[in-house]
Amino acid sequence: MTNQSFDACLRLVADQHRRRIIHHLRHEATGTTTFEDLVDQIHRRASDSKNGPQQDREELAIQLQHSHLPKLADYGVVEFEHTTGAVRYHPDEQVETVLDSLPGEVSLPNP
Repeated sequence: MTNQSFDACLRLVADQHRRRIIHHLRHEATGTTTFEDLVDQIHRRASDSKNGPQQDREELAIQLQHSHLPKLADYGVVEFEHTTGAVRYHPDEQVETVLDSLPGEVSLPNP
């Protein structure tokens, strides 16, 4: 377990896109995906949800690249290589415990 504060962990997983990123990476066999695949998966999940109008894919990609992935990387949960587009998951016991404790709809079970 990392020495991150519990409040920082809660702030990290408070955003639905960041939960979706972590969920997707946790369920990848290697814990690694490409940025483009990640954008596609998050966009598809967002499109499938009934939480308002569909978000533009390019807008989502910008948000992931400039906001959500950097926040996850700062916490140490992901590594994002801009040059190759590789996104790697680094499991964090505290984050996983919090995500596993959330109700199914919030924790984003596999479809």
